[in-house]
Amino acid sequence: RGGRRRVSQRHRMSAFADGLLLVFLPTNLLGLVAVGLLAGQAATRFPVATAAAFAFGMTVASVGIAAALRAQDTLPIWLLTVAALAGIAVAVARPIPQAARTIAAFLAGGLIALNSPPQAITIPSAIAAQVGSAIAALAILAVVTATAMKAERAWQRIGVRIVASWIA
Repeated sequence: RGGRRRVSQRHRMSAFADGLLLVFLPTNLLGLVAVGLLAGQAATRFPVATAAAFAFGMTVASVGIAAALRAQDTLPIWLLTVAALAGIAVAVARPIPQAARTIAAFLAGGLIALNSPPQAITIPSAIAAQVGSAIAALAILAVVTATAMKAERAWQRIGVRIVASWIA
């Protein structure tokens, strides 16, 4: 019994690591960075509501995956559309309503989760992979948001806008 439990636990840890790696797909990274820049631009405090909307979007999509929702071939296009719109909004540097940021974060979170379904055989391994993806995505989102918030000098704000325009 102990040997079987160790193998199962190792398999879940491997699935968790695989989930971490799924976030680093180029489309997922573009979406994460664009929404993180949008959330951090002109924010004086860390935008908890935006991060919560992102996490909620990932949770809803993960439940959809668990309910056997099939991923569509157009998901990367939708994710890149959200990333492009967020990039344009950051590059223009005009005030964006908080509701728009929250909706963008929710959509990006859901689309990233749907764009990187776990390739696990067992349910516990699939859950571990989804948790790994969520943790990695939230960490990247938080780092990008904090970085955009710290851009106080003019040349730093221009750099944020340039990165956003490249994404767009």
